[in-house]
Amino acid sequence: MKKVLIFYMVLISSMLLAKFIWPPYLTNQGETYATINFKTLDENIQVNLYENDVLFKSIDNLSPGLVHVKFNDLKPATKYYFEVKTNDDYYKGYFYTKDNTKTLRFIVYGDTRYYDKQHKMIVDKIIEEKPEFVLNVGDLVENGNELRYWNNFFNIIKGLNAFYYPVLGNHERNSKNYYEAFDLPEGGGDYGKRWYSFSYGNNHFIILDTTNISTDSDLFYEQTNWMINEFENNKEKNFFVFYHYPFWNNSSVSWRRQFDKLENAWRPIFEKYNVKLVFNGHIHAYERFEKNGITYITTGGGGAPFDPGAKKDILPHTKKYVYGVLEYVLVEVSAEKIRVIVKGVGESKDFDVRKAEKIDRMLDYIEIPLNKGY
Repeated sequence: MKKVLIFYMVLISSMLLAKFIWPPYLTNQGETYATINFKTLDENIQVNLYENDVLFKSIDNLSPGLVHVKFNDLKPATKYYFEVKTNDDYYKGYFYTKDNTKTLRFIVYGDTRYYDKQHKMIVDKIIEEKPEFVLNVGDLVENGNELRYWNNFFNIIKGLNAFYYPVLGNHERNSKNYYEAFDLPEGGGDYGKRWYSFSYGNNHFIILDTTNISTDSDLFYEQTNWMINEFENNKEKNFFVFYHYPFWNNSSVSWRRQFDKLENAWRPIFEKYNVKLVFNGHIHAYERFEKNGITYITTGGGGAPFDPGAKKDILPHTKKYVYGVLEYVLVEVSAEKIRVIVKGVGESKDFDVRKAEKIDRMLDYIEIPLNKGY
C-alpha cells in the first residue's frame, strides 16, 4: 500500500511540473517580428505559428526552462495564431504585427504586486478591451528576487493576447529575474533594457528607470542623455514617457515624498520636446496632473494595498484624483487626438483592497489634440 501511495504521489508531482509554470505571453512587437515567451519543465516542446490558418513556421527541439521564441520575416498588419505544445500541456493564442495605419489602442496600469485576485479583476477587463499592447508602470511583483511572485504574475496575465511591456519599479529590485523574463527592444543600462524605447506609427514610447538610480549618479546622466537622443531622433513623433516614481502626489501616506530632483532634471526636457503624456505608478491610486502643457498620469491601482486617501492640501496642478479603486487607463491615438479613458473595476470604501467589490465606472476622460508646435 505504501509503495502504491508513493507511486501516485510521484505521478501527481510529475504532472504538476509538466504544466506551464509561466503560460505563454507576448513581448517585443514589430512590423515583421514578435516574441512568444513561456516557462515549462516539460519536454518535447513545439511552437507552431499560423498565417491565414496555414502553418507558417514550426520550431521544436526546445530545451525546458524559460523559453523565448522570436519569429522574424512576418507580414505587417497581419493576424497570426500560435500554439505551444508539450508532452502534457497545450496553449493557443494569437497576436497582430504592427499596423501603423490604424488608431492605436493600448492599456497602462501598474503596481500589481501581490493581491492576485484583485489583479485578475483588472486583467479580465483588459482582455475585453483587446488592446494592441499593455504597459505596466512598475511594481509588477512584490519581490523581483522571488520566483513565486513571478509564477503568480504570469499566470494572472494568461490569455491577454496583447504584447506586454514592463517598467522597473522599486519592488522589482533590479532583479535578474525581471531582465530574463522579458524580451524587449534594445535600450541601455543593464542587459541593454534597463531603459528602452519603441515606436508605433507616429508615436514613440520611452521607458525609463527612476527607482534604482540616484539622480546624482553617472548612470542617471547616461540614461538622461540616452533619453535626449531618443527625443532628437524622433522629433516628428508623439512622445509618451513611462517611469515608476511620479514627480508629485497627493497621498496621505507619510512616506510618499515629492521627487523634486527628478522633476528638476527631467521636466524641462519633457517641455522642450513637447511630450504628450507621462505615466507613473508607485502611488496606489489614480491621479492626473497638468503642468506647462503636459499631462501626467499616475495609475497605481493594479492590486497593491490602496493608499488610504488624499491629504487635505491638494497640489494646485492636480486635475483629478481617485483613491480606493482598482483601475486601468485606456489610450486611443488617432491622427487628430489622444483619448484617455480611465476605467474602475473594483472599489473599497474603507481603502482595503482585499474588500474591493466589482464596479464598471469611468473615472476620468480627457482628449489631447495632436498639433506638434515646436
